[in-house]
Amino acid sequence: MESEEFGSIEDLMVEVDVNVKRLSEVFRFILKYQILAQAGGMEFAGLREYAPGMDDATKIDWKASLRAKKLYVKEYEDERDLDVYILLDTSASMIFGTGEKLKSEYAAVVAATIANSAIDSGDNVGFSMFNDEIVYTIPPSNDSITYYRILKSVTNPKYYGGGCNLEGALTTLVNTVQDKTMLFIISDYVGVGPTWDNALKMLSGKLTKIFGIMVRDERDSYIPEGIGYIRLSDSQSNKYVTINLDAVRDRYNQLAAEQEEDYSRKFHQSRSLLIKVYTKEPFIGPLVKYLEMGV
Repeated sequence: MESEEFGSIEDLMVEVDVNVKRLSEVFRFILKYQILAQAGGMEFAGLREYAPGMDDATKIDWKASLRAKKLYVKEYEDERDLDVYILLDTSASMIFGTGEKLKSEYAAVVAATIANSAIDSGDNVGFSMFNDEIVYTIPPSNDSITYYRILKSVTNPKYYGGGCNLEGALTTLVNTVQDKTMLFIISDYVGVGPTWDNALKMLSGKLTKIFGIMVRDERDSYIPEGIGYIRLSDSQSNKYVTINLDAVRDRYNQLAAEQEEDYSRKFHQSRSLLIKVYTKEPFIGPLVKYLEMGV
């Protein structure tokens, strides 16, 4: 995507930096919740120096701190082995937009912000891009280089185009992602096929939590009045058709609403959450809300 059609790495970094702090706080909150919820099975791993503003003061080991004359916190194994994994849809339908950003550009900002926030919170981050197949993968790591590798990949046009084989991508992750993982699936969910939710159910039974982020352009969801005739092309088949949008608007809007409701229901049935965001709207507020609901 590093071309006139897509934003540069530098532009992407600026947008990500604006959102990182608030989302990082939520990741720390989620991690703390997971620790408290699983306290009975935690294994003590040692002590480390207390980081003001980063660590929970209730975890300070006062006996060790008095002996060393420095503040230390107890660290548990569960605090250090929770991964965050981001699965990003790069199919042809994502290269569409009627606003300031294409869906692919908006999704790239979301993916990069999640990655940077998770790394900032001390989590390992893994990343995959997919269309007809998985086209790029970064194994989980909390090294800062992971963030820059993600930035470079989401701005590379060679990874974009083709269909959306979400079922195949999820099936691959079943065999490659560790159990203690929070998975983020970022997609417009266009052309995903009829059976992708089977793989979602299988994966949700393995992972800690799955969050779906449905990135939509307004025209994915509804057609306004008064547009008239328009010529459309199918990005996957290259076929063209001329349509009177006023004649099909009501039916289109109804089918789009039913489709989005169906996706939300399938995520719910898989004990996962789906959040819909439009490319003309800020994503950080809704995303923070749903992440806090997801714990």
